[in-house]
Amino acid sequence: MLLPIGVYTDDLIINGSRIDDNIEFKDQMQKLFDMSDLRLLSYYLGIEVKQNDDTITVCQSNYAQKILEVSSMVGCNPCLTPMENRLKLRRKDCSSIVDATKNRSIIGSIRYLVNTKPDIVYVVGIVSRYMETPTMQHMAAIKHILRYVSGMVNFGCCYKKHAKPEPELVAFSDSDLAGDLDDCKSTTGMVFFLGTSLITWASQK
Repeated sequence: MLLPIGVYTDDLIINGSRIDDNIEFKDQMQKLFDMSDLRLLSYYLGIEVKQNDDTITVCQSNYAQKILEVSSMVGCNPCLTPMENRLKLRRKDCSSIVDATKNRSIIGSIRYLVNTKPDIVYVVGIVSRYMETPTMQHMAAIKHILRYVSGMVNFGCCYKKHAKPEPELVAFSDSDLAGDLDDCKSTTGMVFFLGTSLITWASQK
């Protein structure tokens, strides 16, 4: 019997494919520990989970809305893309320096959104490179991300029931060529699909 269990501190996600196995595990744990059974997963670590017979959808709409509130971006004009076309940033530019603490706080909050928004992973990685001495130009790129998020608050990842009993694992990857203007290093991106479901993604220099 294989029973995958996600654990964070004292919160558990029991993810067995057989209901009887899940019930047996919970019964055994409740004999040893004082536990609360919250039934079907609907919320976990800021991630909202919506389940029905054919799909499971995960998003962070409440969390995204809080980021917009803290960043004073509620009611901003949404944009259609997470970054400007051909965005090029440097560590040092001609614009004024901004509050580094505020800059880091916003970026840290946005980074957690990447858990359900793979479409922002690349540009979040880009702006994360300039947290030491951020400038107005760097902050403008961050605000552009927030404007994009404001128009996509309720969007996340949707996983559909597979028609095939054993869906294929498919991966895609790509890289730019010396895209970083400061050190001429390249940035690589990758996505992995199980059938038609996107299961993991990354972008790194």
